[in-house]
This record gives sequence, structure tokens and C-alpha cells, in this order.
Amino acid sequence: MKKGLKITSKVLGKLLIAGLIGFIVTFTVYMFNLENKLIYYVIRPFLNKHYDSQVRDKRIV
Repeated sequence: MKKGLKITSKVLGKLLIAGLIGFIVTFTVYMFNLENKLIYYVIRPFLNKHYDSQVRDKRIV
């Protein structure tokens, strides 16, 4: 019985630490608005370059 309790407490402790680290990471991303900065500085220039290089053939008939 004590062995099972010891294993359970170790697992719960590790889950608690992992949850705390996950919370700190997501809180930091939220506070510094990092997801929008990633979109603005990395993804948007890539998409602009991609779409600007496409050949467009629009004709009015």
C-alpha cells in the first residue's frame, strides 16, 4: 500500500511541475503578445513573398 502511494505521489508531483511550467510558458506568451509578434514578423512576410511571386492572369472579357 505504501509503495503504491509513493509512486502515485511521484507521478502527481511530476504532473504538477509539468503543469506549472506549461502555465508559466503560456502566461509569458500571453503577457508579451508573442503569438501576434510571430505572425507579424515571421509568417506574414513569408506569405507576402509567396503570394507576390504567383503569376496572375486576370483578363476582362
